[in-house]
Amino acid sequence: MNEFASETRGGRAAYPIACASAALLVVATYSNHFHNAFHFDDSHTILNNAYVRSVRNIPLFFTHPSTFSALPSNQSYRPLVTTTLAVDYWISGGLNPLMFHVTSFSLFLVLCVLLLALYRRVMDQARPGEANRWLALLAASWYGLHPANAETVNYIIARSEILSTLGVVAALVMFARGGIARRYHLYLIPAGLGILGKEAAAMFAPLLLLYILFFEPDVPLRAAWPSFVACFAIVGAAMWLATTYSPGGPSIWRYLLTQPFVMLHYARSLFLPLRLSADTQWPLVEGPLDRRVLTGVAFIGAALAAARAASRRRDTRPIAFGILWFFVALLPTSSLVPLSEPMNDHRMFFPFVGLILAVVWAAWVAVCKYEVRSLKYEARGLKYERSYFELRTSYLRVVAVAALGIILAMAYGTRQRNIVWHSEESLWLDTTIKSPDNGRGLMNYGVIQMNKGNLPLAGEYFERALRYIPDYSYLHVNIAILKAALGQRTEADREFREALRDDPFNPVSYTHYARWLKSLGRTEEARLYASRAVELSPADVDARLLFEDLTAAGRR
Repeated sequence: MNEFASETRGGRAAYPIACASAALLVVATYSNHFHNAFHFDDSHTILNNAYVRSVRNIPLFFTHPSTFSALPSNQSYRPLVTTTLAVDYWISGGLNPLMFHVTSFSLFLVLCVLLLALYRRVMDQARPGEANRWLALLAASWYGLHPANAETVNYIIARSEILSTLGVVAALVMFARGGIARRYHLYLIPAGLGILGKEAAAMFAPLLLLYILFFEPDVPLRAAWPSFVACFAIVGAAMWLATTYSPGGPSIWRYLLTQPFVMLHYARSLFLPLRLSADTQWPLVEGPLDRRVLTGVAFIGAALAAARAASRRRDTRPIAFGILWFFVALLPTSSLVPLSEPMNDHRMFFPFVGLILAVVWAAWVAVCKYEVRSLKYEARGLKYERSYFELRTSYLRVVAVAALGIILAMAYGTRQRNIVWHSEESLWLDTTIKSPDNGRGLMNYGVIQMNKGNLPLAGEYFERALRYIPDYSYLHVNIAILKAALGQRTEADREFREALRDDPFNPVSYTHYARWLKSLGRTEEARLYASRAVELSPADVDARLLFEDLTAAGRR
């Protein structure tokens, strides 16, 4: 007993140092990402979005979803995201990615600190013990260093994931601590702000219900009803405002059938994040008897059965809470609204908060049970008892070394992902290697080669992309630009018109066509197409500048 007391005093002295070391490790791991480029959807939400270029537009962000993106089909209601982007633009004095990365990473660090508090609270509610703070630190560090989360931290517009998850976690911490935050429903403030970052934060309501059910039996379940009313009222208003947003998915039925296997992929990636990609372009399954559907459904059934079994005992309820968090957090992307992509790495960001809790607590319970059995065997009938959650010093050291090894391996993987996200070329090369049948990835890598002057190689990648996405307007625009660069005017015109037929409401096609027409001296035609681009998207910087230039040229 004296040995354990001494160990506890030493642990208390070491704990602040361990917390500081974990924070420094997260900072060091991400130190190579701050100068990474803008990518993918950053183009229409940041680079080409006129509204983020002035903080005076902030009031508009909360009333007009059209300010979120230069593309009408992507204009969802996320005013808090656009507000932070406008502030970044103002502070940096332009489109310097450094400031944007600093803001995203700072929010991520705050989230990790709040996760430490949440994990500790849940563990203490299940079974108080000296080890809980170390387990909470392990779980928060694992989350902060997991390579799958590197996409969300590197991908600036994915800040929406950070803001929404931060809102949920902050709200739960405030509710769990009680006091005036619970009495006056102040915890709803961060939850509401989270929804203004991304609609998925509305899952705070069912998560709060589960928290009360598992860990606060003296609190009536009706205490969660204000969160349901507030969260879904905000989501309803957001959906009502975002009239031009289109999820882009082709088939509700096939999308739903694909999701069970996607969930299995996410869960597997927690342990083996080896196939991370910026754009996976997973194919949808064909029917309910597909092997992937059956495998995914079996996984969901087993996970829910484990959650049900763990919920029966108070000291294993963090396992149940974490598993159910994983599935609840995935509901918005696994619902009846089919998204254009059935799977994305950044969709693991919110669900992993719960899954890491479940895995860490389950592993600790298993380790302790094994140690208790070992002690009973060694005692051989002697009256030797030890607390359920106490371990020998030697055994603790083995567990600590194993945990540290996992954390360092995750840190290495995250640092490597930061390197992949450094430039458009490195990102899309990685995508084409991991997903060689990804038409969009092939096209984007072809665009990079075209911009570098490697026109024959760009043509090869465009031809490969046509096999998989023959009706993709952006691909035809890029082929047209390539044909124009090669002096093939007839072919270029045909490809531009094909792009307009494939997606007549995409302003990008009209802008590029107008720019090409201008280069040929067909100014009046160009002005008409540029006018159409501005009409479709007033936020499109390129379209507006081109239209103004063509209008001024017409007056001269």
